[in-house]
Amino acid sequence: MVFINVGLSKCYWNQYFAAISVNLLSLSYGCVYSWTSASYVYLLEDSRQFETGVLTKEQLGWVTAAAFPGSFVGALFFGWLADKIGRKRCLLLAALPMLTHWLIIPFARNPFQLAVARFFAGTAGGCCFTVIPVYITELAQDRLRSTLGMIFALNLGAGILLINILGYFMHYITVAWILIVIPLAFLVCFSFNPESPQYLAQHNKEKAERSLRYYRGISSSGDANEEFQQELSRLCKSEEEKPGKPQLCWHDFTTRKARKAYLIGLGLVLANQFNGSLAMQNYMTFIFAEAGSNLPPMLSAIIVSAIQLTGTCSSTHFVERAGRKTLLLISISGIFLGESAMASYYFLTSKGYDTSMFNWLPIASFSLIQFSANSGILSVIFPVIAELTPPKIRSTVVRVQMITMFLLASVITKIFPYLTVTLGMPGTLFICAGFSFAFIVFIAIFVPETKGKTIEAIQDSL
Repeated sequence: MVFINVGLSKCYWNQYFAAISVNLLSLSYGCVYSWTSASYVYLLEDSRQFETGVLTKEQLGWVTAAAFPGSFVGALFFGWLADKIGRKRCLLLAALPMLTHWLIIPFARNPFQLAVARFFAGTAGGCCFTVIPVYITELAQDRLRSTLGMIFALNLGAGILLINILGYFMHYITVAWILIVIPLAFLVCFSFNPESPQYLAQHNKEKAERSLRYYRGISSSGDANEEFQQELSRLCKSEEEKPGKPQLCWHDFTTRKARKAYLIGLGLVLANQFNGSLAMQNYMTFIFAEAGSNLPPMLSAIIVSAIQLTGTCSSTHFVERAGRKTLLLISISGIFLGESAMASYYFLTSKGYDTSMFNWLPIASFSLIQFSANSGILSVIFPVIAELTPPKIRSTVVRVQMITMFLLASVITKIFPYLTVTLGMPGTLFICAGFSFAFIVFIAIFVPETKGKTIEAIQDSL
């Protein structure tokens, strides 16, 4: 589900293969993320599958939410494990709970069993968000780093679209059997890739050089060019500067660069959650209905998923051309405009003004919000956070940032409906638009451009 230019040179091919194969896991998690929405017709209406009868909306809510604590546990456990046994073995292990999820679903006979399946898949999702960005950052060349990092978000979006399409045509049990193929394909394809050079440099310099040669497409020492020799020298030098200090210490997190990188990353995580685009997805059916749309809810979900994937594809295409900061600014500005327009429409409608000639505006604004969000703020932040964080503490800091994101997602998903009841849809959307404007200012002032820079140059700019 990714787009690659034909004729990739050998030095790029191995990096693309690694990024694509590892993100088969994120493709599977994208399917998990929207599984309940794609299957809700059967879960709420088909009484033959469960001993307890059809699921109530409350039970469906608990089944859906079970993935969030799983993601929290997965981010903690797999983020820690990646530093102990390596990125590659950690990611291969994460495929097991993902396989367990798809295997439990066909045999589940009550909501608790479905919730257990979702919890297992959530742990694999926590691994995706914490370990994959680190792994990609550590193996990629500077000129490819963000493009390869964007495949993560691209496959998440592709998974969401895939599950909605399959759910529209097939029973959720049939879909589960089909989707077992994805984590199995991940295990087969990803096993061919070596560990990341940076992780190996901490333990075995000879293996680190072999890994770097593989990812740069250099088969023998005679083929090594000056750029490779400089990169290898920087990699080994960065590790040699830490003799006798393999363990992290508090000072590593309190340096000026570490503090600034963490605060910028935290700001991007807050922008990712508080702009409201993710929470608004729960109101997709309401927005389409209010606008007078007669589309079935599942078809609406497919349309929105396609819009989201298109936005992510555009960011993948332009991330190395326009730059990360530019994409983030365009993205959050588009969200601000869409939310402002939608809030104004609902506000004027609530005040009794005739807005019938503008009943297309909610759908258009919602589409703009989702396209803009997926073209930047929901996709670009993952490689940017990994790029900004000093290599020694990268795994730990990314883990903390992703755990923060999961906690915020859980809270915002719960309070968003209460805000719409208390403040109304116009008031809630105006608040989201206000946050979006604040994040425009934050990104413009504090987020550095990382396009085309080495990790060392990025660190020097902080």
